[in-house]
Amino acid sequence: MVLLHLEGVTRTVRLPDDESLTILSDVSISVDAGERVSIVGRSGSGKSTLLNILGLLDNPTTGSLYFDEGDVSALSTRKRDRLRGNNVGFVFQQFNLLDGRTALENVMMPLMYSTGSEFWRRRIIATRMLERVGLGHRLGSMPNSLSGGEQQRVAIARALVRTPRLILADEPTGALDLETGQTVMDLMDEVVEQDGAALVTITHDAAIAERSDRHFLLEKGVLRPETAEVRA
Repeated sequence: MVLLHLEGVTRTVRLPDDESLTILSDVSISVDAGERVSIVGRSGSGKSTLLNILGLLDNPTTGSLYFDEGDVSALSTRKRDRLRGNNVGFVFQQFNLLDGRTALENVMMPLMYSTGSEFWRRRIIATRMLERVGLGHRLGSMPNSLSGGEQQRVAIARALVRTPRLILADEPTGALDLETGQTVMDLMDEVVEQDGAALVTITHDAAIAERSDRHFLLEKGVLRPETAEVRA
């Protein structure tokens, strides 16, 4: 089942001199539920802009964006924010943990915007998620007392605590050593398999990209699929 679909998406911005800069050009991609997709691109290729559109943070300048067959560009800002909050989880290279909060409190943060039983059970839900990523013994730990791998696992737990249907990972292993990075990717693959979520990983690391079911190259704003022969 197609979860996310972009059709002919273009993103342009207006420069101070009133010139127009095209960041994405005619991008089309579909991502199925339970699928792992990697997008590789150099700095300046448009990866961040594409991530913002995939994550429902931005609307394209032209083209169509559909989530679960619904036209996202037709939604109000409030409805798009609600759709993103309920369905999309972000994992970044920089862990973006709140320094003054414990691991448990960091993971509880997304649940503060929940309603009903999810809000009232937020401590229990966050605890179980940290246990799931192997940090049940570090609930009260501050970020500065955690290793890089542990901080990334807290960040993953925070991204997954609302059981998103789409996980967007932006250079998720960029700040980690090779072994820890592979462990983090193993964890995300396990979650995708168990929960049926779609995982889109944006990376410059060919070894990380190779773990995905499908691979794309983003170059100068143009997205194209990569075959095994091209990657070789």
